[in-house]
Amino acid sequence: MALPYKDYVTPGSNVKVQEYLRHSSIKVGGSWAPIEDVQVKDGGAWRDVKEVHVKSGGSWRLVHEGEHFHFIQAFSSFLDGEWNIPNWVANTGGYSGNKIKGVVIIGNKNDQNAGNYSRQLNLGNFSSDSIIYLRLQLNSRIIPAGGNGGNVGNNGTNGQRGLYSRTNFILDNAGMIAGGGGGGAGGNNSNYTYPVEQPFGCMKGNTCYQTQNVTEFVPGGGGGGGAGYPTSNTGRGGNGGSNAYNGANGQLQGGGGGGGAAQNGTSNAGGAGGNLGENGQDTPGGGTPGTSGTAIDGWSYRVGQAGNGDGVIKGPKVN
Repeated sequence: MALPYKDYVTPGSNVKVQEYLRHSSIKVGGSWAPIEDVQVKDGGAWRDVKEVHVKSGGSWRLVHEGEHFHFIQAFSSFLDGEWNIPNWVANTGGYSGNKIKGVVIIGNKNDQNAGNYSRQLNLGNFSSDSIIYLRLQLNSRIIPAGGNGGNVGNNGTNGQRGLYSRTNFILDNAGMIAGGGGGGAGGNNSNYTYPVEQPFGCMKGNTCYQTQNVTEFVPGGGGGGGAGYPTSNTGRGGNGGSNAYNGANGQLQGGGGGGGAAQNGTSNAGGAGGNLGENGQDTPGGGTPGTSGTAIDGWSYRVGQAGNGDGVIKGPKVN
């Protein structure tokens, strides 16, 4: 059976992906072709060979591995939630092993301009000789949810992670990989005390006045929601004080503004939500802001670049 990605060339960057996935090749009709299976005849029957070694300079060298699950998978519609390669390989591909070689495409497989969004992508933890070619088409993005803004006096929550991997991968990024913005810190309420003169009847036919202190509640503002893919419950500005000084919802790429605070007193507005890959903003006297989600957790597993290279990455790259 032919490799599923044997003839695939990425539109725009024009990369022959099979060249990056560590296959042996054989010359046929003057052209080199990748080998998926090597077989030997044993007892009258052909059997797949797990590994092929050749002796070179007195040492044996591995030149072919034959146990991997091969695939190519593109996503041309929005993925609401995390796409998990281990689950997909097991449930769709019916493969329960730990060796894979494949191509993952965010966006239309054959159209570099067909932008698409994925909430989160998990490349899993496959064997050290496994490898994935990860391609983001132009205008395609991995953008997780932003953190919620804090209610008054409360902390903003953290943005979510974009890409996770403990599997070696080649990155060809014509789009964007980001971490969700952190939610802004909630502001604080206060009380404001001020004197007023109040009339009262005194003596015959006269009005007298006395000074009394009056204390009023002064509401602060809620934190703004962090940038990220918005849902009804995520990336939402925090609730404000009693007069509803709510923080604004986070948008796809920009954090929401913090809710204002009433004048007088020592109340404070909420902090703004962070943009993609940025922490939420702090505010005096209230909670603490949420931090940015990690753009790529597994940066050391990016073993190479192709085509558009790393592209746009917003947020921390760790591990």
